[in-house]
Amino acid sequence: MSIIIYLLVFINSAWLFLISKALYQKNKQSQKIIPSNLDSKCKINITRFNPFENIGGNQSFILTILDETDSGVILTSLHNRDLTRIYAKPIKNGQAENNTLSKEEKLAIVNTIKG
Repeated sequence: MSIIIYLLVFINSAWLFLISKALYQKNKQSQKIIPSNLDSKCKINITRFNPFENIGGNQSFILTILDETDSGVILTSLHNRDLTRIYAKPIKNGQAENNTLSKEEKLAIVNTIKG
């Protein structure tokens, strides 16, 4: 049973990476002025955490992708025994745009900005 859970977490992680890369590329193409060295200044961080008391291990995670202006996207995957939920929130200047952030998401942004 645990192998299936690890396989599902891996598949979700790969899927999230591909979606976030596509979102980043779309956002990059939609900007009028893009510095040629933007990719070298991209900050990416993965923070694993446990949002539920009754489930052991840090199966949930937050993927943060920010540019040099601390703008980008944060993807949160909340995993429990029955299902996994995935949330995407835009970030502008290190803050959420029209969304509330959990304490784990705020900490993930701070850790990504610090490097």
